[in-house]
Amino acid sequence: MRRVLVWIAAVVLVLAVAGVGGAGWYYSGMVVEPSHGGSYPLTVTAFDGSRVTLSGGGPDLAAPGRYGLTWRDGNATLGRVLSTAAGTVTREVTRVRRGRLAAGVRAYFDRWIWGHEDPRSAVGLAYSAVPVGGYPAWLVPGTSRTWVIAVHGRNANPAETLRYLPLLHSLGLPVLAIGYRNDEGAPASPDGLFHLGASEWQDVAAAISYARGRGATGVVLYGFSMGGGIVPMTVRRSPGAPVKAMILDSPVLDWNAPIDLGARQQGVPGWLTSLGKLFVERRTGVSLDDVDHVRHANAFKQPTLIFVDDADTSVPIAPALRFAQLRPDLVTLVRTHGGGHVGSWNVDPARYEQALRGFLTKLP
Repeated sequence: MRRVLVWIAAVVLVLAVAGVGGAGWYYSGMVVEPSHGGSYPLTVTAFDGSRVTLSGGGPDLAAPGRYGLTWRDGNATLGRVLSTAAGTVTREVTRVRRGRLAAGVRAYFDRWIWGHEDPRSAVGLAYSAVPVGGYPAWLVPGTSRTWVIAVHGRNANPAETLRYLPLLHSLGLPVLAIGYRNDEGAPASPDGLFHLGASEWQDVAAAISYARGRGATGVVLYGFSMGGGIVPMTVRRSPGAPVKAMILDSPVLDWNAPIDLGARQQGVPGWLTSLGKLFVERRTGVSLDDVDHVRHANAFKQPTLIFVDDADTSVPIAPALRFAQLRPDLVTLVRTHGGGHVGSWNVDPARYEQALRGFLTKLP
C-alpha cells in the first residue's frame, strides 16, 4: 500500500508539473507567437446614413476622437460619440469610403482609420512597393536627405503609418514604412517567434542601409508599440548608424509591463506570470532585462519624441514616463487622454501633428 501511495503521489506530482509547465508555455505563446487571424468583434445593429450603432466592443468603442470602422470589404470614417446605451455605442459616420455599411455587418474599431489600404488609396500620396532586407515596404518619396523609417507594431503592418504620412510628406521627408520578420506574408524568423526587438532590429538596420544607399545622410526612426521597442534596440545595437532622432508612439520600453498587465487582465496569478516570462526567455533566448530600455536609458544620445495615452490598456505608460524622467535632456513627452493604445493622434490630431512638426523642424 505504501508503494502504491508513493506511485500515486509521483504521478500526481508529474501531472501537476506538466500542467503548470503547459500553462506557462501557453501564456508565453501569447507574447511571442505571431497571430494574423482577422477578427471582427463588432456588430452593426443600425445605420441610417449618418450614424451607426455598434455592439460587442469594449470601452474604447466610446473613445473621443476620429477613428475608422473596417469590415471585410469596406471601410468608413467615424466621428464623435452621439449616444451610449447598455452594450451599444452610436457614433457619427462622416464618410463611407468603400463597401456597403448596413445592419448585420461584422467589423472592427480601427485606429489606423483606413484599414489595410495603401498611401495612394488612403491619403492620395504616390508611393512604391519596395523590398527592403527581404521584406515588403512602402517608399513615399520626398526631397530631404533625412529619411523617416517607420516601424509598425506587433501583428500589424505598414498601414499603421498612414495617419502620419501627409504631415511627413509636407515637410519633404521621404518615408520608408517597413515590414519585418513574422509579418503576414513575409518570411518568418528561424524559430517563427517574435524576439521583442532583440532580432527584429536587424531588419530596421537593413532599412537604414537601404536609405543610405539611395542618398539619405540621416534617418529618423519612428516606432509604434512593439516597433517603439525595436527602434531603441536598433539604436543600441547600431551605434554608428546615422540616426538623428527617435519618435516613439505607445512604445514598449520594458516588456515586463505589458506582460504583467495582460496577466492581470486575464486573471493569471503572479507566480504563473513569472513562469510565463521564464518560458518567453527560454523559447526565444531573449533576456527581458536586455529589452528593457529604461534600464539602459543612459545608452541614448538622440532627441526623442514620445507619445503616450492615459487610456492605454495594452502597454502601460509608466516605463515611458520613467524613461522621460531619466532623460529630460533628450525626451519630449506628449501625454494625451482617452485615445488608448497608439490612439494619441486619433483623440487629438491637431496637438499630435503640432508636436510632430515642431520636433522634426528643430532637427539639424
